[in-house]
Order: sequence, then structure tokens, then C-alpha cells
Amino acid sequence: MKTHFQKKLFNLLNQKTPMRKKIILRLFLIIAFATSMYSCIHDDVYSASEPSNNEYQSKSPWKEDEKYIKNVKAVFDEYGNKDYFTTNFGSIYWDYAVTMGTNESFLEAPVIKNNKVSFVLLVYKDGDRVFFKRKEDEESKKFFNALVFNDRTKLKEARLNNPTSGEAKAGCVTITTTWTWTNDDGSAGPTYVYTDMQCLPSGPKLPCQAVDVDANCGGSTGGSGGSSGGSGGGGGSGNGYPYPQEPKNPCERTQNMFLKAGVQPKIDELKAQSTVGGEKGVKFKADGTPSPTISGGAHSVNLGDKAGYQGGYHNHTPSGIPMLSPPDIDQLLGFARAQPTSNPANVNNAYMGMVAPNGMHYVIWFNGTYQDALTNFSQQQIDSYNADYQILKNDLTTPLLYGNTYINSDGSINNLGVETLFFETLKSMGLDGKVNLQRIESDGTVKIIGLNSSNQPVSTTCS
Repeated sequence: MKTHFQKKLFNLLNQKTPMRKKIILRLFLIIAFATSMYSCIHDDVYSASEPSNNEYQSKSPWKEDEKYIKNVKAVFDEYGNKDYFTTNFGSIYWDYAVTMGTNESFLEAPVIKNNKVSFVLLVYKDGDRVFFKRKEDEESKKFFNALVFNDRTKLKEARLNNPTSGEAKAGCVTITTTWTWTNDDGSAGPTYVYTDMQCLPSGPKLPCQAVDVDANCGGSTGGSGGSSGGSGGGGGSGNGYPYPQEPKNPCERTQNMFLKAGVQPKIDELKAQSTVGGEKGVKFKADGTPSPTISGGAHSVNLGDKAGYQGGYHNHTPSGIPMLSPPDIDQLLGFARAQPTSNPANVNNAYMGMVAPNGMHYVIWFNGTYQDALTNFSQQQIDSYNADYQILKNDLTTPLLYGNTYINSDGSINNLGVETLFFETLKSMGLDGKVNLQRIESDGTVKIIGLNSSNQPVSTTCS
């Protein structure tokens, strides 16, 4: 069923008034990148109306910036409305996207409807935002019609002159493509020479481009870089859309987490609780905003629903084992499952931290795939892992078995002991290699804990 806005848009597009062109231009600026896609790939060059799946598979004769294309597609998939866009405009054929410049500068992709290029979608990246623009250019349409619908086996020659990084940094890039096709009888066919130049807009104002169809983009003059306007769908419209960031390495993740306001005060609160007895915990959103403190039992705390949170922290007690336990690992999987699925790498933003007496402080980060995070343990399994966890801890702290290797001078388990305990527990839970372990020293130094060739824990200090 069409919304009120969609009905109004349909009526406006079909009006035959002197203002029609101006209305269409403005509406297309608002909805050019309007929503999500149907599917963008087809297996046969002749069947362009039948996209077959949702995965990007390059069909360009040239080497494209596939990482940029996949990231832009992910933004479109997250903020768009595929039914509306496909019905009204067609399907975006990401397979045939052409990238221009270096360092993720510009991208063009054909929008196909009724077996022809309806228009070209222009995407450009400025800082950490991407912007989308409808491009009505007959030469561009001709270029993509040839790229999509000509028989690829009859492509005789294809040359691409892509700009240098210096030109791209200056804000403009020019691309020239030359290709020759053979006719069905084998004779020389048409030669296409296509030149295209794109420039980033200057000044603070940016074109009004919204993925969601009812965003006002900051007003009737096209919006600006400082106004998202309307229901911008998580930071879009006049401000563009957030570009997927590279997953940070484990060191950077932890160091950045501690810098977020709201995180360290809660960790300090849990450290104080660790010497008192009884477990408490807290969940953190991606920006470091903490949940209210959650009270648990003598040796456990359930952090509950993980939706909207990136990770959590809790304390262990003087009589508890100063290492993350099987229930804690299970809760890490819960945080991993709760991460946005728009970018597969988001699952690796999930973490679980633990503080205990005597300065013991560890953080674990999920290092598997979303499918790995779907691992589900019954309470009976968790209880069994917990029993094995306690038995191994007792063995490691028994001098007759291991001497003083895993204990401090007072007989308590040391760092090597709890780290050995953790890795053996991961292995028994079938999560070996799916979780990263870090130790936080009392001075804030972050150390990554791994295993050497002898299967013994070793630490590496983060730079």
C-alpha cells in the first residue's frame, strides 16, 4: 500500500504542468538514492531484467575498487526502501558499477528498468560520509547500456584511463574509456569513447540527497552539510550517510573504548565492588553510554537483553576465579548477535570485560562470524563447562601437579594460570580462535594474549 507521500509523488510525476520539470528535479534530488534495491546481479548479460542474488560480483571489463562498491552497497541496503525504489525507479546493477579516482572518490552505477538504463546513480565520498545523486546524462546512459547489454564475448578491446591520486585529491577526477565491439558476423563494430569528469562540491553546502523518500533535507534550497532534515534514517539526507569504517584492530578497539566518556567511571565502580563481594555488571552502547548498574548474585550477573549495546563489564569477587568464565563467554555471544547486521564486521565489535581483586583485569572480543555467534548453549551445557572450569583451576593451583608455574607466592592463581584456563575453556566450548583475549595492566597498558607454538599463553604489548 502506498503511503500518503508516495501517492503525492506519483501524482506529481504524472502532472503535465509548466512546473513539472522543476518538481521532478527537486523530487529526484530528494529520492535519488531513495531506498534499497531489489537485487543487482544477473548471471546472463542478455537477461538484465532478472537479477539473481544479492551479492556483488564484478562484471566490469576493468579492475574496480570493489571494496568501495561493496561498502556503498551496504549503506544503500541499510538506509533504503527496496520495494519503493525498485517499483518506481528500477534496480541498481552494482555488478556494473564503475569507480573513479583513488582513495574511494566516485562511483557510478546504472539503474535498470524495462531492460534499459533509466538513469545513472552517482555516489561520491567526502570525509566519512557518502552522498548519492541522480545523473541524467545521455552519454552516461549510452555507456552503461553498452556495458550491460552488449554481448561480452564480442568485446574486442577495452581501455580505461583512470585518474591519478593527485587529480583525485584536487577534488576532481576524469575518466576516459575506449572500447570496440565486433559485429555478429565478426566484422569491426562500433567504438565507444566515453569521457566523464566528477568534482566534489565546494563550500559547506552539499546537494540534498536522501535515501528515505520523505526527508526534507533541510529546506527547499537543497539543504546543507549542517542539517540532516526530515527523518534522515540514522544520519542521512543533507549530511550524507555514514560510510562503513574499517574494523579496528583489537588494540585500537580497547584503547578507544577506555577513552569514551562513561566507560572508565563504571569500570572503577566495578573494581571497588570486586573487593567487597557479590557481582555487579553494566552494559555499554557504542558511544560509551552505560546502562544502569545491574546487580547479580555471589558469583554471577546476567546482563539481560543486549539489544542496542556493544558490550559489557562485570566484577568477580575475592573468592571467585579472576578470569572470564563460560557464562561470560556465552554472554559475549549474546552481544555479538545483538550487533547491527548491515555490515558483517559489526559482529566483531562485541566485547565482555572483567575486573577482579589484585588488579586482575581482562577483556574479550568476539573474533568470529555472525554464524559463529549463533552458537547456542543450554543451561546444562553451561553448568557442565563451569564444573570443568573449576576442576581445571584447582588442578592448575595444585603444586604436586604443576609446581609453582600457575600460582603466586600466596598460592593464588596467577595470570599465566587464568590465561591457560581461559584458552582451554574456549577449546572445550568449540570457540577456539573465535574470541580474542586481552589483559589490562594496572597502568592502563593493553596486552594481547595469544598462544605460542607450545600452546602456552604469551603476551604482546599494544603500541
